[in-house]
Amino acid sequence: MEASAAIPSVAWPQRLANFRIIPPVETYPVVTKFAKTAIGKLFLLALFALGLRLAMQDWLPLSVGLAAITFVPVRRRILLTILTLLFTFAVPWAKWPHPLYTSALIVFVIGTGAMLFWLAVALPRSFLGRHPVFLLLSGYSALIIFAAYFPNDTHWYLTVWEFTATFGAYLWFIGYSLLDCRAPGRDDFAFQLGTYRPFWGSPTTPFVKGSGYLRRIEAKDADQLAVTQLKGLKLLAWSLLISLFTKYFSQYVHGSVGIPTFADAFFHSVNRAPFPWYTCWASLVTGFLDDMLAISIIGHRIVACCRMAGFNALRNTYRPLSSRTIAEFWNRYYFYFKELMVDFFFFPVFLNYFKTRKKLRIAVATFAAAGFGNAFYHYVFYLNYISQLGLWRSLAAYHVYIFYCTVLATAICISQLRKRGPAPSGYFRGHLVPTFCVALFYCLLHVFDYTERTYPISEHFRFLAHLFNLTI
Repeated sequence: MEASAAIPSVAWPQRLANFRIIPPVETYPVVTKFAKTAIGKLFLLALFALGLRLAMQDWLPLSVGLAAITFVPVRRRILLTILTLLFTFAVPWAKWPHPLYTSALIVFVIGTGAMLFWLAVALPRSFLGRHPVFLLLSGYSALIIFAAYFPNDTHWYLTVWEFTATFGAYLWFIGYSLLDCRAPGRDDFAFQLGTYRPFWGSPTTPFVKGSGYLRRIEAKDADQLAVTQLKGLKLLAWSLLISLFTKYFSQYVHGSVGIPTFADAFFHSVNRAPFPWYTCWASLVTGFLDDMLAISIIGHRIVACCRMAGFNALRNTYRPLSSRTIAEFWNRYYFYFKELMVDFFFFPVFLNYFKTRKKLRIAVATFAAAGFGNAFYHYVFYLNYISQLGLWRSLAAYHVYIFYCTVLATAICISQLRKRGPAPSGYFRGHLVPTFCVALFYCLLHVFDYTERTYPISEHFRFLAHLFNLTI
């Protein structure tokens, strides 16, 4: 019997599915063996530094920090803390208009986080030890209320708001360290400090979670480090490709084709001079894709740096348009924000309430995370509206995003609880139709993804109706 007859041929759809623009070099033994050598590490660091130079301004100190961690892996966690402190104070020092004042605010916030951490560890049976995150979020809410009613004719007014904003930038990082207080094998505060806005960069949402997560994903030996760094280099290259595609995609769509941006189309709708309904559809779809590409670029670069530091973190955005359910898309689109909502809002409700009623338990926990937690996070993030409009006016003007969170939480809850039969066979019914419906839902919901306080919700419904050639 010939060998070719014993080996089935690979169909072209399978070959197309297995095609990768960037090959899986971390699975090649020759490449991983080379990456473990000193020359290989230098080569990887040089390539990564070249990619960082194309991606960001502070590429040089970041590359030096990654090199230090690469060649001294046994001191990875303490080096992470040292580098984080350097990037917190030394690197941006010259950019601050008042360096000593800004540094004092940050030191006071970090000191507050350290005090809360030590008290929670020292008093595990107290209310603070049992509910540290609840006290943290409640205390920050009280701080915002205090700042909102603080007299604006005193010279302490700006200081109060600047401290509130600085504390808000570290809020969720401190929260993750408090979550780690009762974990077995928790890290000391010296290691926890390395996760307070780590040196590889992070928005207000912690990338990549806290110290407990870093313990689980840290490379344990040279083989894991080589594979993790190769995956980080691939992810940085992928972010550069997406960035290049986004640049030319935006130039072609909004320049050559002339499709207006979503903000421009919505502005014309508000001023009662809307574009044709099909043009509004084009602006909505391209705006949705632009946001998805932007968040992919930022997330890939941060996670790539984290992997080069020796932590095999999951991607922040991973093939969201292949999601077959609404809940799956939310998990794939902005993974670390979803994890933040789950860790701080979903699990506390899920583990403590409605334990005998499974569906109600999941539904309430989902609303706590995707509904209340989502709205709370973005409300306290945009402090400028609270300082300008006041506490209650800014909350009333926030009703559009509250509606967005309510619809999103309801849809995710239905997606989790509804019974599903066997998956339809075939590519069209089994893959294409579900992914199209999920993408269409999030695309339409994007009309209400609005955290500003300028237009009422009636304008958003007007734009939504105009998409279907209806007039309100």
